[in-house]
Amino acid sequence: MVVIECPHCDEELEMDDDAYGLFECPYCGNDYEWGEKPKSTRKKTTGSLNLSKLKKKSRTKSKPQTKIIDKRKQYSSQKNVDLLEYGGFQVSTLFATFAMLMLIFTGLNSGEWYTADWSEEYDYEEREWRGLSKGTGSGTTMSFGMSEVTWQDVRDTKVYTNGDSITDGEEYEEVRFSGMDYSNMLVLIDAEISSQEDYCKDSDNAWGQTEEEFEEECDESLEQLNDQYDWYNSWDNAGTIIKIFMIISLIFCLLIFSIKTILLLQHVGVVDIENELLTKVTMYENMLSAIMAGIVVFGLILYWFTIPDFNHLFRLDGGEEPDDYSYGLGMIWWLTMITSLSYIAISVVGIRNQRLSS
Repeated sequence: MVVIECPHCDEELEMDDDAYGLFECPYCGNDYEWGEKPKSTRKKTTGSLNLSKLKKKSRTKSKPQTKIIDKRKQYSSQKNVDLLEYGGFQVSTLFATFAMLMLIFTGLNSGEWYTADWSEEYDYEEREWRGLSKGTGSGTTMSFGMSEVTWQDVRDTKVYTNGDSITDGEEYEEVRFSGMDYSNMLVLIDAEISSQEDYCKDSDNAWGQTEEEFEEECDESLEQLNDQYDWYNSWDNAGTIIKIFMIISLIFCLLIFSIKTILLLQHVGVVDIENELLTKVTMYENMLSAIMAGIVVFGLILYWFTIPDFNHLFRLDGGEEPDDYSYGLGMIWWLTMITSLSYIAISVVGIRNQRLSS
């Protein structure tokens, strides 16, 4: 309330703060004006308030939006880095699987899972008979595959023509190759055993021998043939074992190579796989890779334990071991073993990375 004086009678009047217009004095009855009409600023004020609010709202909204964009950029860049790293690892494992696949193909067609070679120098009498110089001799290489054994015989000799003496002619190496399947070898030895048994049943064959000497000779002959049969049969069994394991590994390797190819296409963006399915497939693929390489390693070790003692060959032939000879597992065996162990290590790293990422 505001107290004012009447401009006509000087009496005190009480007026409201927001009152304005023409009023009548209750004392003198004259009219008087009071107050001013308020200016129409409602729209302008309202507009300014709304504009300021909009500005404030836009400011408050712009900051979180910037953060969201930054987070998205950061997540996107991090995801690209992860994809590049994981994609690079997948490319490496893909090439490793391809190398493993080619190695298994090579192993299935290799005839050198076990090799042995020896050489002997001709003695003086044989060199003189052949007309050869000092240091000449002969050598033999045996290679054992999955289903056959091959021989490579090298002999030093001379080229002769009609009328040449034994000292004439040029020296050269004569190389001969031969081979036979284990199954055919076993059939031949088995036929010899049957023939020898029939021979030993008839005592009339003991010419110039006593019955005891004849039986002793037959027993030694049959024992030697049976040992020969067992020796080659061991190679046949070892070849069958490694072939079975290589075929199983080949099937696994083809499956793993197909899965790795699909995963690489996923990372490149050619195909689209759900994240949950992708995680499961990646985990199973790494496990299959380790299992496949483990099967190869187990087959190689089993092959190693199944093959017979090579030195027994000389005892079977009734001869002595040559002075200069070597024998052992072939290069394909060692290369496959080293590659398989390395592949197992790569698969274990893939499983560990998958667990860390999940």
